[in-house]
Amino acid sequence: MSDEFDLDALAESFLEFLEGEWPKEKAIAYERSGQAYDAGLWAATAGLGWPALTAPEANGGLGLGTAAAAYLHAALGAAAAPAPLLGTLLATTIFGAAGAEGGHELLAAIAEGSLRVAVAEPGSAAVETDGKTVSGTVRNLLDAPGAGLFLLRASHAGRPGWLAIDTDAAGVSVARRALADTTRSLGDVTLDNVAIGEGRLIRPADPAALDDLLTRRACVALAADSLGGGEAVLRITIDYMKVREQFGRLIGSFQALKHRVADHHAALVGARELVLNAAALPDDAPDALLAALSTEAHVTALTADIARDCIQLHGGVGFTAEFSPHLYLKRAKLNEAL
Repeated sequence: MSDEFDLDALAESFLEFLEGEWPKEKAIAYERSGQAYDAGLWAATAGLGWPALTAPEANGGLGLGTAAAAYLHAALGAAAAPAPLLGTLLATTIFGAAGAEGGHELLAAIAEGSLRVAVAEPGSAAVETDGKTVSGTVRNLLDAPGAGLFLLRASHAGRPGWLAIDTDAAGVSVARRALADTTRSLGDVTLDNVAIGEGRLIRPADPAALDDLLTRRACVALAADSLGGGEAVLRITIDYMKVREQFGRLIGSFQALKHRVADHHAALVGARELVLNAAALPDDAPDALLAALSTEAHVTALTADIARDCIQLHGGVGFTAEFSPHLYLKRAKLNEAL
């Protein structure tokens, strides 16, 4: 299957489902839950086949590419949804690039949503292994507290690769780190003489090329997440400005506020084109990585600025936990940092 699939219809289905399953009231309430992810939401997305989106068809996936993933992550950002699907996207990329698409048992579990994955940042420090056991610490691993599998950068006999480690294996521990963005989680992973299972040391033919591909897909996903969040928080703010009165008038009628909203809207229209262009480029396009990096840098910063101003446009209530703009600001700032 290819991205000739009707991506517009797919994008609409993502948004429609999340609008019903994860309304802003639920998103606001979730912030106080302390959970690493929402189990009910994850089960629902798995039932719809979302983890299978980019997995190879031979392993139960849909075989779609970066453009489809961008639409999915834009919908997740719009809902501020605590569904750790970035690791799924990167895991299917690793196994596919390593030539494991024909039968790696982990891919099938990832595609069906029964296995959540936390993936180390491309280019980060590798843990050293003798091929039988591994010890070391990997810090700031996104979505680690709720994962069932870690994919960590590793070095064996001077050759770089990736290690697939079960989170419940003997010698594995995770220390959760506090985040302002409570829709996601972060953890430090410690490995103490952890045994490496058969087939769990993954050696791609071109590790540097795989790092570039992972970086590109992660940047597109993060940019899309921020774009969806920026569009959502602006829409929420405009709706609020249509009902909030000050000095006997709706605040949406004030020309100065109209200009601010119009500027944000125009900036997001441009950002959407950047994201769609970066997502549509073939993996082997000479400018694919640069487009993804620059798009992520621009769109995440833009969305953070828009979300910050949307808090101001809400007035005094914008600084309270009962309204949702702060969720988008926190999420955008983490995207920017990532």
